[in-house]
Amino acid sequence: MHGEGILKLPNGEIYKGSYFQDKKEGHGVFLWPNGKSYEGEWKNGKQHGTGVFIDSKKGIKRRG
Repeated sequence: MHGEGILKLPNGEIYKGSYFQDKKEGHGVFLWPNGKSYEGEWKNGKQHGTGVFIDSKKGIKRRG
Protein backbone atom coordinates (compact mmCIF):
# COMPACT_ATOMS: atom_id res chain seq x y z
CA MET A 1 0.00 0.00 0.00
CA HIS A 2 1.18 3.50 -0.77
CA GLY A 3 -0.61 6.74 0.16
CA GLU A 4 -3.51 7.07 2.61
CA GLY A 5 -5.45 4.13 4.00
CA ILE A 6 -7.19 2.37 6.85
CA LEU A 7 -6.07 -0.95 8.30
CA LYS A 8 -8.53 -2.88 10.49
CA LEU A 9 -7.03 -5.89 12.24
CA PRO A 10 -9.04 -8.92 13.46
CA ASN A 11 -8.15 -8.10 17.10
CA GLY A 12 -9.93 -4.73 16.83
CA GLU A 13 -6.87 -2.52 16.30
CA ILE A 14 -7.22 0.20 13.67
CA TYR A 15 -4.65 2.37 11.89
CA LYS A 16 -5.70 5.37 9.80
CA GLY A 17 -3.00 7.26 8.01
CA SER A 18 -0.14 7.34 5.55
CA TYR A 19 1.72 4.38 4.10
CA PHE A 20 4.90 4.02 2.10
CA GLN A 21 5.86 0.65 0.62
CA ASP A 22 3.31 -1.19 2.82
CA LYS A 23 4.58 0.37 6.09
CA LYS A 24 3.12 3.11 8.28
CA GLU A 25 4.98 6.27 7.28
CA GLY A 26 4.17 9.93 7.93
CA HIS A 27 1.16 10.98 10.01
CA GLY A 28 -1.35 8.49 11.37
CA VAL A 29 -3.65 7.42 14.19
CA PHE A 30 -3.53 3.99 15.83
CA LEU A 31 -6.50 2.89 17.96
CA TRP A 32 -6.49 -0.05 20.37
CA PRO A 33 -9.79 -1.72 21.36
CA ASN A 34 -9.05 -0.98 25.05
CA GLY A 35 -9.46 2.78 24.52
CA LYS A 36 -5.79 3.71 24.05
CA SER A 37 -4.66 5.69 21.03
CA TYR A 38 -1.58 7.22 19.45
CA GLU A 39 -1.69 10.06 16.97
CA GLY A 40 1.52 11.28 15.46
CA GLU A 41 4.42 10.51 13.23
CA TRP A 42 5.44 7.08 11.94
CA LYS A 43 8.58 5.85 10.22
CA ASN A 44 9.27 2.40 8.81
CA GLY A 45 6.10 1.01 10.42
CA LYS A 46 6.85 2.26 13.96
CA GLN A 47 5.95 5.26 16.09
CA HIS A 48 8.66 7.83 15.47
CA GLY A 49 8.99 11.52 16.22
CA THR A 50 6.26 13.74 17.63
CA GLY A 51 2.98 12.26 18.80
CA VAL A 52 0.30 12.05 21.48
CA PHE A 53 -0.53 8.88 23.42
CA ILE A 54 -3.90 8.78 25.19
CA ASP A 55 -5.25 6.21 27.65
CA SER A 56 -8.85 7.35 28.05
CA LYS A 57 -9.63 4.83 30.82
CA LYS A 58 -6.80 6.06 33.05
CA GLY A 59 -7.00 9.71 31.98
CA ILE A 60 -3.39 9.72 30.75
CA LYS A 61 -2.25 11.98 27.92
CA ARG A 62 1.43 12.08 26.94
CA ARG A 63 3.08 14.21 24.30
CA GLY A 64 6.49 13.47 22.94
